[in-house]
Formats: sequence, C-alpha cells, structure tokens
Amino acid sequence: MPETTLELKLTETLATINTFKAKADEEIKLHGVMLAETKTSFTNLQTQLDEIDKKLVEQHKNNPVMQKSISETLKENDDLARLIRDRKGRAIFTVSGAQAEAIMEGKTTITSGAAGYGTATGGVIGIERMPGIVQEARRRLRIRDLLVATPTTSPLIYYVKVASPLVNASPQAEAATKAENALTFTTVATPVQTIATFIPASKQVLDDMDELLSFLRTSLPYYVNRAEDQQLLTGDGTGNNLNGLVTQASTFNAGLLSATAGWTRIDQIGRAAEQVDIIDEVPATFVALNPRDLWNIRMTKDSYGRYILGDPQVVGNPSIWNLTPVATTAMASGTFLVGSGDPAASQIRDRMEMQFDISTEDVDNFRRNMVTIRAEKRLALIVQRPQSFVSGTFSTSPVGG
Repeated sequence: MPETTLELKLTETLATINTFKAKADEEIKLHGVMLAETKTSFTNLQTQLDEIDKKLVEQHKNNPVMQKSISETLKENDDLARLIRDRKGRAIFTVSGAQAEAIMEGKTTITSGAAGYGTATGGVIGIERMPGIVQEARRRLRIRDLLVATPTTSPLIYYVKVASPLVNASPQAEAATKAENALTFTTVATPVQTIATFIPASKQVLDDMDELLSFLRTSLPYYVNRAEDQQLLTGDGTGNNLNGLVTQASTFNAGLLSATAGWTRIDQIGRAAEQVDIIDEVPATFVALNPRDLWNIRMTKDSYGRYILGDPQVVGNPSIWNLTPVATTAMASGTFLVGSGDPAASQIRDRMEMQFDISTEDVDNFRRNMVTIRAEKRLALIVQRPQSFVSGTFSTSPVGG
C-alpha cells in the first residue's frame, strides 16, 4: 500500500476518534449538568422539608394529638430514602390528617373574584350578556283606548253645536196660535296639535351598539304616546296643549252625597255617574282613577269582612256601577274622572299617526357624522259634550266611610 494512502486513512481514523471523543465529552458534560440540577432539586426539597418540620414543631406544642412530625414521617419512609440516595425512582408516603393540615396551612383560597368573575374584561371566567336593553318602568297607556279615534285631513276641525236649545212645545187648543220656538247655534274650532320628541346620536354608536336603534324605535314613540296620554286627560288647552277631558269636565257635585248616611269611594263614583244622568247627557262608560284609589276600592269590605267588589281570586277588574275602572298614574292620587267613550261625547281625530324618522339633514349633522332621530304624531281631541264628564276629589265621609 502506498505511504500516502496509509497516511490518509490514519488521518481519517484520527478525525473519527476525535469526533467520538467530542461527543463523549458533550454527553459527560450534559449528564454532569443534569446531575447537578438533580442534586440542587433534592437540596431544595430537603430545605423545604426542614422548613415544614420547623412549623410542625411549633404547632406540636399546641397540638398534642400530632405525635410524629412530618419530617420524621418522611425520614422513616424507605422509598424516599432510596430516592434521595439513587437520585431516581419515585416515593409514596402517607401523612395523617393533622400532618396534611399543617402542610396546607399556607393555602390560598381561589374565589370567583380572584379569577376575575364579575368584570366585563380581564377575567378568566366567561360572562353571559343578554340581548337587548332592559327598559325603565313605564306607565300603562290606557286613555286613548277609552275613546273612538278617526282620521282627519284638516289641521283645524270645526263642529257646530246648539247654543240655546228648543224649549217651547206644549198641547195646543184647536185653532189657537201655536207656541213659537227659538234655536241658536255656535261653531267650535279645535286645532290639531303636534306631540314630538327627538334625540341626537352619532352614526358610530348606532353601528357599534346594535340594540340602541331598536331601543330608540320603541322608546321615543312611547314617550310621545305618554305625553298624549297625559294631554288627553289634563291638557289645559293653552298654547299647543290639547284641551283635556278633566279640564273640560264638570266639577263633581258633592251635594249629591248624604252626610247622614255617609259615603265611600264607591258611592262618590256612583253619584258622579248620576250627575251625568240627571242632566240627560251621554251616559258614562268608564271611571279613570289612580291605581292606589282603585286598590282601596277593591279592598273595601262589608261588615262581615267580605270584599264589596267580589272574590279576590276572580281574574280581571270588576265593574263599578257598570263603569269600566281604568287605573292610570296620569290621574293624581285621590282624584277621579267619570266619563263616556261614546263618540257623541268625545273623540280623537288623528291627522298623522306615529312617525319615526332618522335624518342627517339637521344643522351640521352630515359633517359631524351625526343623525337626528325623531318621533311625532298629530291629533286633535274633540269634546262635543263636556257635561258627559265629571271630575272630582275623593273625600272622607263624616260617618267613617
């Protein structure tokens, strides 16, 4: 074999030996690191056991039941001794209830608050969000339902009524001059009024909060209808106010009550209906009153403790003198209105039903990315026969009624 070839093979063999040697050194070094880490871990374990033992010694002074410390228990465990000696394997040991309690005396309780429960962000516990927006408490609107409503195309409604009625008519003698009668009329004009409200909003908030527009679509019309509900009852007729039923109603004649016999709220409502009947007006069909007064009436009892208006288990409102009781907070507590829903007595004329509009064409809305949201309606309240309505205040009977 040539000398050059032999030298080449020796060189390759030496390189291979050096590579193996480098790998062996690396393995030895790695195992040395692992051995050092294992030694450190067991040193730390021994330190922790010593600390636990110190605590148990202190607790043992006040706890004679614990006869053996946790450290003593661990030292007597063969598995643990072999684990410490061989640096491998596993150890299983059992501690008593008192020893376990001592180990856990430094525990930290995990609560929902610690995990972030109850916060919209930052917590690890998921939250549930119900869709929509919870509405505030709202008045039940009932006055419009008591009256007949018909549409109109005019902003001003006229009607003619008798100013002085026909009165002279009597039996006549044959060939005698008959009694002459007389009649005059008057024209009444009632304007259509507008009830409206609006709210500005940014286009961004409407885009980002899906529930908001839906909430406003119901809320703005509700507050227009709420204002209408109040106006139909107590509007004073000045400016742009409706002329309400209570405002035009006759005042209750307290002289119809008997001071000797006494009276209750039920008696006063009956006398108000009588007041309408004795002047030949359109008979009353309803009584509007505050919910507190209606409940006081429903809880009225006779001398035997029986409810006047019937069994409390009966569903629905009982009638009072054949009148439909309508509870509404639009009536002040302690007051009442007896009236008729017959269109011959009163009616609503709707010029424009509820309109809900959204527009950017308001001031500088377009430039500011704003919108104006508006709800409105137009109507007139016609009260042809105001004496078909009687309003009054509940009074206390002198005979304890």
